[in-house]
Amino acid sequence: MKKTFYFLTAFLMIIALKSCNEDTFMPNTDPASYGKPTDLLYADILNAREFSKLKSGVPHLDTNGLVPTYLILSGKNGDGETLDATSMNFVSIDNVDLTNEKTDYSTAGRIQIADGNNFGLGDYYFTIKVSTELDGKIFETTFDDVFHIQVGPQLVKDLLFSPIAQNLVVGTDKTTTKPYLITGNPDVTFSLTSHADILQINSQTGIISLADNYTITENETLYPSIEVTSNLSQETTSFQGDSFLMIVISNEPVELPKKTIYFFYPTLQAENTLYGYKKDIITPGAVPYAKTWLQSGPSNIAAAERPENVIGAKSLMTNIYIKSMSTPHESDVIMNTQDLTKYSLGYDVSTVFYIKNRYVVYLKDGRTPTDLEVYYSTDYEGNNSKATWIQINDQLSCQIQGKTTSFIGTPYPGNNKGIDPDNKKNPTNHADSKWVKCTFDLNDFKSEKNFTLKFKFASYFDTDLSYSKKEGRGGRFYISDVHFKASEE
Repeated sequence: MKKTFYFLTAFLMIIALKSCNEDTFMPNTDPASYGKPTDLLYADILNAREFSKLKSGVPHLDTNGLVPTYLILSGKNGDGETLDATSMNFVSIDNVDLTNEKTDYSTAGRIQIADGNNFGLGDYYFTIKVSTELDGKIFETTFDDVFHIQVGPQLVKDLLFSPIAQNLVVGTDKTTTKPYLITGNPDVTFSLTSHADILQINSQTGIISLADNYTITENETLYPSIEVTSNLSQETTSFQGDSFLMIVISNEPVELPKKTIYFFYPTLQAENTLYGYKKDIITPGAVPYAKTWLQSGPSNIAAAERPENVIGAKSLMTNIYIKSMSTPHESDVIMNTQDLTKYSLGYDVSTVFYIKNRYVVYLKDGRTPTDLEVYYSTDYEGNNSKATWIQINDQLSCQIQGKTTSFIGTPYPGNNKGIDPDNKKNPTNHADSKWVKCTFDLNDFKSEKNFTLKFKFASYFDTDLSYSKKEGRGGRFYISDVHFKASEE
């Protein structure tokens, strides 16, 4: 009897606990039991830079489990003056993403201020309204001055001496050119951190000259280090290197060659932005991921221009002809984004790459089944499908195998023989199985901070092609030695 009593007691306790637990986690849908959103907290940002892009962290907020909606009501500066639309148009706030099956809170409440804004030095405060809703009842709270940023001076990131190689002649008043401040607040002071016994620098202008009474017996070459100090915050940035400034000291004037800077020359030896690119497979077809844009030997005709420090260069290749069949395939190679603004003065800027097609056989109507399309974007931020891409195949200056005269537009794939329904074939520019050097002039893009180049393996057929039935062959495409360079004017 005692055992039975203990068993019943234990059973009833389990039922009671289970009921208690279920009640604890059951949602309370009575609107009267809900209050307004509370405890909106942002971390202050105290190291923002004037006129530069800014993102807050995701804030803390208590909504009793309801989905919040954020709205920026106003902003003000440190003097209490309300910011007008010319400032507030740069400011936005993220809300909960309800477009997917699972509600995404990952960026909800994050505040962003766009690049190129007009937020100068000083403090700024933003007032945010948060609202929730349950069964038609709205709960909302206004949080005054809840987000604070302190904007400091934009530091000098790019200092340009043009030309890079400069000649100082002993016994003359010859100086370097005045350096350009490409970026940053111009309220700065210049100082030398090397060769102070040989050179002197004007602290206000950055112009360098020889120290008084300095003499030489033979030409000397120096690569001075310069420190730029913000007079507003006392923060410093330093510059040095053979791509920054080279000074040749001589007793007689000497002619110095102009320089070319290869500011982006990746090896492509692995799929990683460390090696210059990432890939995006849109329609895999029959090509496994690992066989899409795999490494192959680099272009042999690019070797003459390839810098000595680019070691281990590879090309990238995709082949869609598998087991006598070609299946529609689309994939992209997206190169690392480049900031062209640092070469906006004194340089000719371009991007150069080498491409090749092999084993492309035309469809029955004479058209190519595939091609390598080339694009650029100035708004790509990591999401391929959301960026705006402009195709540039018909703008590229091309040269086949390093021997032909340059022409505009990438060659049509294949052997360029047979019927030509699209009027694109040109037997004189036949580049089947040949490397084509392509150049795109970037001088019109030197104000772009976010320039991205993309290559697309494009298919122009919808169903599988049988080569044995003479339906065509998709072939393969290669990319090699993609680089960006700035040549002194």
